[in-house]
Amino acid sequence: MYNLSPQSLKPGMVVYEDIYSPKREILVKANTSLTEDMIRNLCEYNFETIPLSEPSEVDITRYHQLHGSPHFQRFNDNYALSLNSFMKLMRVLDTGLDLNLTKLLTLRDDIMGTVMNGEQLLDYLYNMMPNENEITYNHCFNCGLLCYVFGKWLGMNEADLDTLTISGFLFDIGKTKVSDELLWKPDKLTPEEYIQMQHHIHLGYELLKNRELPPHIISVMIMHHERCDGSGYPARLKEARIDPFALIAAIADTYEAMTHPRAQRLALTPFQAIRVFEQQGFDKYGKSIKPILTRIANMYVDRRICITGNINGKITQINEDALSSPIVFTGTVYHDLRTTPYTEIIRML
Repeated sequence: MYNLSPQSLKPGMVVYEDIYSPKREILVKANTSLTEDMIRNLCEYNFETIPLSEPSEVDITRYHQLHGSPHFQRFNDNYALSLNSFMKLMRVLDTGLDLNLTKLLTLRDDIMGTVMNGEQLLDYLYNMMPNENEITYNHCFNCGLLCYVFGKWLGMNEADLDTLTISGFLFDIGKTKVSDELLWKPDKLTPEEYIQMQHHIHLGYELLKNRELPPHIISVMIMHHERCDGSGYPARLKEARIDPFALIAAIADTYEAMTHPRAQRLALTPFQAIRVFEQQGFDKYGKSIKPILTRIANMYVDRRICITGNINGKITQINEDALSSPIVFTGTVYHDLRTTPYTEIIRML
């Protein structure tokens, strides 16, 4: 990577990392070859320099590109410190001490202060290496952050965003009481083991029941595995009886789990995760899921990807009626993945 002033840019130079405006709106995405119009636009802002790719860096993956970025490295360092503080706060649940909700929200704000917007947070979290020794706490922390981002996208007020964030931090904390053998089992769970895993809801409730917490937080703890059609657990509730905060938490829980590796499988790409939601049926998750997944899908327009058959390309357009199947340009041909149901995005490049 090297840096040049906007006035020194030339068409064809490749941007190394995403460039944001002062209003935190993306101007140019990483790996984009600059055009004259893009350069004129960048010159209108007061950027001192623009990060550019060396010729040898043009085709590196997004993962390696981010891990070489000073901004991502600062985020990664801050995330590690915040996660450590989060774990210490969560461990007071085994004691009679009060849970410091203000400190939990401060950890959220510290993380959000190191990214430009919610989209960048999701991109950074997707490209992080999870700490396998603390994967339950990783998941809880990430879900709190995702709940905040999703709630913000949906236009929730600040008080509700705070409650939703705390709900996201806490709803899966019962898994810290589940045996490592069950959590880390590399094979599919048996029906009996699946019932044991479902018990994490009750274990989490036991940790929270005697604490003074907003009602939504307890509801989300109990209901985040309920589904609008009555197919969830533990009570097989239908939409009218499910706390709407729990439905947002369910989206965060499911998306975060699918897009990070687990003992039984590798991480799915965001588009594979969206396809699972589509196959399950959006109606299971309530009215919030479509705008959330649409926003996630649109994050990746102009990103390089690999589709089935190890064919590399770039996403050019999201199909609103099939979010997991965008239009992909492979260098010579535009592929509408809606027309090839057995083709999917298998890697983000």
